[in-house]
Amino acid sequence: MHKKNNMRKSTRSAVWENVAATIDIQDPFETKSKKRVTIKGDVRDLGAEGMFFVSREMIPLEARADILIDFDTSNPGKILLRAAGKVVRMNADGVGIHFTRINLGELQRCITARMNSS
Repeated sequence: MHKKNNMRKSTRSAVWENVAATIDIQDPFETKSKKRVTIKGDVRDLGAEGMFFVSREMIPLEARADILIDFDTSNPGKILLRAAGKVVRMNADGVGIHFTRINLGELQRCITARMNSS
């Protein structure tokens, strides 16, 4: 079996059901304007340095994103986290986003709140 090299410095863990995100990026088809596009999708895994965002939308590599993660879509708006990131990997399922700004204390609070609500 071929072992794939993992370039991550920190681990990512699969998340619960009903964890979604909304990302806001510059429109990849409007390179001369400042037009922004909002894309909704699910979060497949998450860590202190990044996440995998599940979406069938075209999201280019290197795109910078403003991110809003909803840790429990069955209770919308109760456990939210804002972050910023850059698309560093893509496949047919979605994109890997490396966080460029995240409050780790807020991330911990959101994870704890979701654990306590399950």
